[in-house]
Amino acid sequence: MTSTRYLYLALISIVITLSGCATTQIPTEIKSQMTTTEPVIGYFKRTPTSQGCGCDSSRIDPNYSPTPVEDGYYRLLLGRNAEGLFLIQDFYQNSKQPQSSPLWVKDPMHVYSFDSEVVIGSGVLYYPDGKVVEKFNNINRDTRQGESFYPSGELAMTYAQNHNRSQLEYWYKSGKPAAQYVNSLGSERIKAWDENGNETENATDIIDRILAELEPGSTN
Repeated sequence: MTSTRYLYLALISIVITLSGCATTQIPTEIKSQMTTTEPVIGYFKRTPTSQGCGCDSSRIDPNYSPTPVEDGYYRLLLGRNAEGLFLIQDFYQNSKQPQSSPLWVKDPMHVYSFDSEVVIGSGVLYYPDGKVVEKFNNINRDTRQGESFYPSGELAMTYAQNHNRSQLEYWYKSGKPAAQYVNSLGSERIKAWDENGNETENATDIIDRILAELEPGSTN
């Protein structure tokens, strides 16, 4: 365990203590320096920069920022349960609206990860207007499933994964199938169709276009 890890464990402990003690008296000179009285544990950029945050990128998400980021996200640490899991929730920096439902994570360093794969159990992600981006359920690190939706509400993608098999299916807004990817015991198979139902070789382009439309702020 490195000194960096000790630092962040200490920070988590402090935030939990402060957020749980409503009667704590903070000196005025210190309180004037605070940007929020919420238990904010960190901020996240929409995309990582080449400079990064100066942290160990193998443990801390490259999108992580120690300070607020315009058009980014911020995370609240809501508490812990009897098993020691951390309850977190993400919000859009500009609107203060939820970007996620409350989510459970286990590893203390996962409170600094914006990867939904580290979440334990079910969760929901939201577009800025409150519509659902994704619903998912992580049984464990290797077994999870979920579905994603276009900003207009139509089903865009489903996925199911375990240690032997991964399957992803994509749909056009019309409800017609767009692509299917299956990886079973290392054997890959991919198919794609145009919007008229004809099989096509442009699977990568079709999938990339659908994923781009699922990005918050997309105008497609």
